[in-house]
Amino acid sequence: MPDDPQRSSELASFGEELRREREIRGISLKEISDATKISKRFLEAIERNDHRTLPAPVFTRGFVREYSRYLGLNTEEIVNRYNFAAAGDDRIEKSAHLERLVQPPLIQRDPPKKKGIPPAYARIDRNVYLLVIIVAALVGIAWWAVQHKRAESEIRAEAAPTITVPRRKIVAQTTPTPTTPPARTDETLRLTIELTDDSYIDLEADGKTIMKDTYRRGTRESFEAKDSFRLRRIGNAAGVILMLNDKQVPPFGGDGEVIKNRVLDRTYLTKLNPCARPLRAT
Repeated sequence: MPDDPQRSSELASFGEELRREREIRGISLKEISDATKISKRFLEAIERNDHRTLPAPVFTRGFVREYSRYLGLNTEEIVNRYNFAAAGDDRIEKSAHLERLVQPPLIQRDPPKKKGIPPAYARIDRNVYLLVIIVAALVGIAWWAVQHKRAESEIRAEAAPTITVPRRKIVAQTTPTPTTPPARTDETLRLTIELTDDSYIDLEADGKTIMKDTYRRGTRESFEAKDSFRLRRIGNAAGVILMLNDKQVPPFGGDGEVIKNRVLDRTYLTKLNPCARPLRAT
């Protein structure tokens, strides 16, 4: 059993986070197992943090790397997190790489002894003290004189009568120049995406990937395309609102439903209801 509860917590959170990222993307363990040729039993053990079921760490790191690569995560970051989490766990076979991650305890050293000041340097001539006192007194007298003079000037200024002549304010009349907003044309396809819940989105514009990640609630993005948009995958269809050229796109699915390969082009644009409600502002 691990002696450090913080390491155990890190191991638990490591597997739970991988499982959460997989479920957000709507990917099953069987799909990962078929693609990576990793046994589903080992994938389940990684998510449960069951390190007794997993093989040696050198093989487990390879499983973690393939698992994270299939989900589109940063493989090196995920593997390093696994190494850090596994470094202090006595249940896992130690390797030279893991031993380097466990820092040796700090050796407390006695504070250096203060050296005394030699008596010759400790003696200061009394004339220096007297000079410091005289300078301080002169500075204080000068400061008092300046403040006193300033106070007398303020009293004289308040006693003198002041006459103010009102000035006429001249306001130049300007005629506002009407501005005409630039006309928008449907020659360009414009797609606006707003998330009302966390969801994974894989989006292409004219065949080029422009979104491929897990996005949080409140995210709002706008893109343009010449010919078409393709939604290769939406992990949570009910949490995504789409507007195509200022027209509402009906929801593709319900809460937690995974949608794949939906094309938004000019043909689809002509089928949209022009009276659909606009996308709400954030």
